[in-house]
This record gives sequence, structure tokens and C-alpha cells, in this order.
Amino acid sequence: MKKTLCLLLSIVLFSLPLSARAEALTAYTLGAWLPYWEAEESLDELGTLCGALDAAVAFACIFDAADQPLMLPEAEDLLTAVTQACEGTGAIPYLSIVNDVETAPNTYDNKSTALLSRLLADDASISQHLEALIALIDLYHLQGLELDYENLKGDTVLWANYAKLISRLWDICARDAIRLRVVLPWDAPKYADLPAGPEYTVMCYNLYGYHSGPGPKADLAFLEETCALYQSQPYTTRMAFATGGFIWQDGKARSVTQTQAEAQLQSAAVTPVRDAASQALTATYQLEGEAVTLWYADAITLAAWRGTCAAYGFTAFDLFRLGGNDVSSLVSFTQASAGETPWCQQVITP
Repeated sequence: MKKTLCLLLSIVLFSLPLSARAEALTAYTLGAWLPYWEAEESLDELGTLCGALDAAVAFACIFDAADQPLMLPEAEDLLTAVTQACEGTGAIPYLSIVNDVETAPNTYDNKSTALLSRLLADDASISQHLEALIALIDLYHLQGLELDYENLKGDTVLWANYAKLISRLWDICARDAIRLRVVLPWDAPKYADLPAGPEYTVMCYNLYGYHSGPGPKADLAFLEETCALYQSQPYTTRMAFATGGFIWQDGKARSVTQTQAEAQLQSAAVTPVRDAASQALTATYQLEGEAVTLWYADAITLAAWRGTCAAYGFTAFDLFRLGGNDVSSLVSFTQASAGETPWCQQVITP
């Protein structure tokens, strides 16, 4: 079985066009997020990728109604499993903290700008929040922490205060040998001058989704615009891509993983077409008597997105997320370089 899997991955790699195949043999750095709501599948995929990753991010710690970090039991279990899985692989386990608030049991205010406005209101509140983050690091003996505070929009005052938090937190993390990552929207350089030191990872997605009509999570023009913004920034930057896609039905979008998308296409006996502008796959068909439109990414899509960013000099990438992916799609993000043993032979023994 292991030999078969390795052979499958090799076949997928060499089925790519020659230019994409050459690009895939360049050495890259890869990280991935693992969501607590799909922990089992994510951990299975993490095990398959094994030593091909440099970062595995347990997603995520949220906040309680008192503005304090809150670890749900599922998130605690995931962090423990990710930390154990990373042992001896060279990958750093991270805990991501997001600005989602549990307002009542099983009720959440996601990507809360109001929360950030309170946490980052002034130097005193920033200091209080910094203490809470340090306590979180100490409590879970974290090797890496990720800040994934979203929805700051164009509020330059809020961005400036966020930069203060990042700078002060970085000083502490650097002193204590804790890795620090910060997730950014595609257009953050328009609103903030962020400190060097931490590693930043840019969300190269959300071009289409819940907020819009049908389309891919990213297209090549969007990636080029994003890369151009970050090329001159003085900090280390990774580019993050979204796996899976969306189905639009009755004017509403719902998220699907790659395997869910492909299962639905098979059930509907529909063959998708590849969009030239994004290299994503798309199809329109009938579901439950209604017209639906599907967009999603596969191995070729991910390779094209990575190649676009690589042309701007970026060599570190992240995937949001593990769970629900075809294993063969992950081959385009391995670290094999010309002359090295392919990663599948490194991590899968006969």
C-alpha cells in the first residue's frame, strides 16, 4: 500500500506540464493549518506529509466573553496531538489564536472587530492582552504562537496598535526562543508598517466566497497584485493558499473540501472545466432540482498559485487547510529539489 501511494504521488507530479514539473522540483518551505473541527482527517494528512512541513498550526484558540483566551476541549486535544506528531520531524507546532468570541455555549462572534478594539484600545489594554498571551504560552509550553486577528479592515489606528502588540510580543518570544507567526490579509501593507522579526503569512484567498457570487478562492491576477504589495516589505513573508472551494446554490455559498467537491461531481456525473484565469476547476449542474455552481482547487491549481508567487521570489507557503484533501494534491507542495530523493520516498518506507 505504501509503495502504491508513493507511486501515485510520483505519477501526479510527472503528469504536470514540463514547466510546472520543473517548478515543483524547486525547494520550498511548507506549513499547514489543522482545524479542531476536522481534527481526525487533518492529523491523518499531517502524518502523510510528515517531514515535508516546517510548521503545523493547531487551529485555534478563541476568546471568552471576558476577552480572555479560551481553549475549547477539542482545540486542546488537537494541540496535544499536533505537538506529538511534530516530534522528530523538524516541524514546529504552533497554536493559532483568532479573534472569535464565545458569546454563549456554542454561539460565536467570529472575526470580531469589537474584540480587537477593546484588546488594542491603548497601551494599558495592549499590556493586559500581552500578559494573557504570555500566560497562554506558559500554560501550554508552546514552541510557536500564531496571531490570526482578522477584520481590521482599513482602520489605520487599529493597525498601528496591532503593530505595537506584535513588536512587544516579538521581543518576548525572541528572548524565550518562541516562534511567532502573524496572519495578514492580502492588503495589509496599505494600512500598516509592521515590525520585522516575526514570520508573516498572507491569506492569498477570499477573492470569492461567502461574501460574493461564484468564483475561485484566488486567481492569478489577484496573486500577482498581492505579491507586488509584499515584495518590498522588510519582514519574512509566506504566502498561504486555500484548499477546497465553494458551492453556490440559491444565492448562498457553502464551503466544500476537495474530496467533497469531487464526490459530488462524480454523483452528478459532471466533468469540471479548468478556468484559465485561476487554474481552478469549475462546474455548473443541477442539485436537488436547483442550479448550482462549484469552484475548487486541485493539485494543478495549487501548483499554478505557488508558481505565480514563486515568480515574485517567494519560497515559503502555507495551506489552509488540512482535512478533506486528495493526498495527491499535496504532492505539489513537497520540499524535494533537483537531485534530492522525492519526499514520498523519504517519509513512506517500503
